[in-house]
Amino acid sequence: MPSRQIHWFLVMAVAALVLAAWTGVLMRFGMVYGFPTWAQNYGAMRHAHSHLMYFGWVTLTLFALIWADLPRYTGRSLPRGVGVQMTLTAVMAFLSFPAFWANGYGLTTIGSARLPLGSMVATFNGLTWFFFVALYMRATRGLTVRPLAVQLWDWALALLLLAALGAVGLVALVVTGTEQPFLQQLFLHQFLDLFAVGWFGLALLGVLWSHVGTPARGWLPTFSLALLLTPTFLLGVSPALLPASLFWVAALANGGAAILLGIHGFHLWQRRTMLPPLAGLAGAGLASVIGVAALLLWPGVWQEYAGGQMRIFYLHTLLLMWVSTALVGLLEARWLPARGLTRWINLLWAVGVLVMVGALLGLGLAPQLGMPQLFWLQTAAWGSLGVATGATLLLLALLRAPATASRQ
Repeated sequence: MPSRQIHWFLVMAVAALVLAAWTGVLMRFGMVYGFPTWAQNYGAMRHAHSHLMYFGWVTLTLFALIWADLPRYTGRSLPRGVGVQMTLTAVMAFLSFPAFWANGYGLTTIGSARLPLGSMVATFNGLTWFFFVALYMRATRGLTVRPLAVQLWDWALALLLLAALGAVGLVALVVTGTEQPFLQQLFLHQFLDLFAVGWFGLALLGVLWSHVGTPARGWLPTFSLALLLTPTFLLGVSPALLPASLFWVAALANGGAAILLGIHGFHLWQRRTMLPPLAGLAGAGLASVIGVAALLLWPGVWQEYAGGQMRIFYLHTLLLMWVSTALVGLLEARWLPARGLTRWINLLWAVGVLVMVGALLGLGLAPQLGMPQLFWLQTAAWGSLGVATGATLLLLALLRAPATASRQ
């Protein structure tokens, strides 16, 4: 696929980030000052925000970066159909926003019909991922030696497919009208959590190693990391519903996966001079994720903090501070040759992320510390404004950047 096409798909991915980020600003300020009349369904708004981040920003960006780098490993051009697949992925991702905005995963009345629009569009998004996997398998077929980046992408896509089965389970529950809280949470977290921790985490490591180059020495886990990440989605299920035995399976696997992630992080940091901008902030996010995994092994921590604001803090640490920050840095390193605007983007993004994640941590701890939550809500709102403004500047910079600036 020509570099120009990759560039425009990345522009669409960043446009999804901008829309999702400003939706986050609306939610954060709405919780403090009230919501406008056209945005009263907070739960549906949250689903629209998070799914656009998942489908439109991170997934579309990872797909584009993988397609950009894969010919270096295969020695041949990409298979026919990649442009169609990427177009369908982008279209379905953007359609998820109005579909979830209407009523989240609930039923939406259209004429005489009541349709699960959110579940339907999630399924259509999943079909485009299967399309990507089929093309990827064709592109990498026959490789006698699979480099580190390709191995990480292989296992990332395996976990993507496993996560997609959770979306199928959610659709089945909605269509059949099954009211089973445990199954609903199991499928939901199999889909969203395994998608984020498994697919995002391994694919991101792959594009980072593709950017800096594979080290000549040292063991770096691939299959073992994917194996340990697989049961960790169970930690998203409510403590009231998850048996203790399953919790310990997930928690111990999560702790083991954290150690293996730390090995990757250590070796990447040794090559920090080759890492993209914002690597320090992204590394701090990864270190925080590893620290949370260790804390969950302490008796009672998961039961006390698994839900509510502390889960929101964790998700923003994982998806915003680690995954999104690393992707923003990669896009800057490979597509933005001008450094003037980049410095402003990085300043706004870094300050916004740190303020917002710090405020979400304060918000989660406030009840235990007997502190009022209003201050933390206001601080998180202003932090989200920095993130959204930085993302908007990134979009403008990408629109102005030459499409051939990518280093391949």
